[in-house]
Amino acid sequence: MQLIRNAIYVLPLCAALLVASGCEQQEPTVYVLEGSQDITLTSSASATTVPVGETVVLHVKQRAVGKWKQIPRDQLTPGQCWLYTPPPEAEEEVAHSVEWEVLPQNAVRFDTTFRMDRTRIATMMARGRITLRPYTAVRCEKDRVEEGPPIRIEVT
Repeated sequence: MQLIRNAIYVLPLCAALLVASGCEQQEPTVYVLEGSQDITLTSSASATTVPVGETVVLHVKQRAVGKWKQIPRDQLTPGQCWLYTPPPEAEEEVAHSVEWEVLPQNAVRFDTTFRMDRTRIATMMARGRITLRPYTAVRCEKDRVEEGPPIRIEVT
């Protein structure tokens, strides 16, 4: 019963606030990049020496610093890159979403199963030194790719 009494008082107040605010439709806004971004990839592995056939967990942190400007969506130019929210400046784990250069080729088999922790699992398939280098396309900068430092794994 108390709940009904509270609703009787609260609902008219909420309606009055909506009328007072004018109930105007605002144009949706988006974020566009102003200038270029400073991108840093930091890579690591769970082990740097393993026997053939063993798996290694690969990690990559990403830092992307750039200036994002909020504008009304109707001010976008055709083909202009935009986001609903500015991207995070630091992402603790992006190993699952970067590409990997592997030397020598075919020395690693990647597990393509999505992992909730966003790491990437790699099985070492050949003896010797294997080099893995992460790289990623830069958001909203056409044709720009950034590389991270290589990970070197000795496979015995």
